[in-house]
Parts: sequence; structure tokens; C-alpha cells
Amino acid sequence: MGSLCSKSDSHSGGHRVLGSADGPSVSTSGPRPAPRSAAAEAAEARLKSAQARGTNASNPKRGVLAAKVEAAKSAKRVPEQRQEERPVWD
Repeated sequence: MGSLCSKSDSHSGGHRVLGSADGPSVSTSGPRPAPRSAAAEAAEARLKSAQARGTNASNPKRGVLAAKVEAAKSAKRVPEQRQEERPVWD
């Protein structure tokens, strides 16, 4: 709002683009590769820990039930056939 209310003669000097020679250079191409790869590794670690949650490493059938649950979640559900109720007359 200050630029709308200010008078043109009160401003002295030229314009300056933010991030130009006076300040630190900012990359506009996106995040640097190092933080991106670190974020990807952290996401993979979270996924693995979420999949291993609730399982015991010494169990030979480790993860079988979890795999069945995931398969059931992803399977397409088919609605059951509904039988019409017969009216009962007293």
C-alpha cells in the first residue's frame, strides 16, 4: 500500500531487483540435488519402517497377513446380490 500512497518525488534512486548483485544469489531452477536426494532417502526409510511396523523379524511368516490386507484393500469390491424381502402377512 505504500507504493500507492507515496509521491513520486519522495523516492530517490533507481529501482533494484531483489536477489541481484547486492544480495545472495538464489537459484530459480528449484531445490538443489543434495536436499532432494536426502528427502527421497528419508521417504524410502519411512515407507520401509511403515511396512515393517508390527512384525517380528524372527517370525518365518513375517508380513504375510499385511500383504493379504493390502491385497484386499486394492481389490475391487463387488456389491453383494440383494434378495428381496417377502412381505409377511399376519
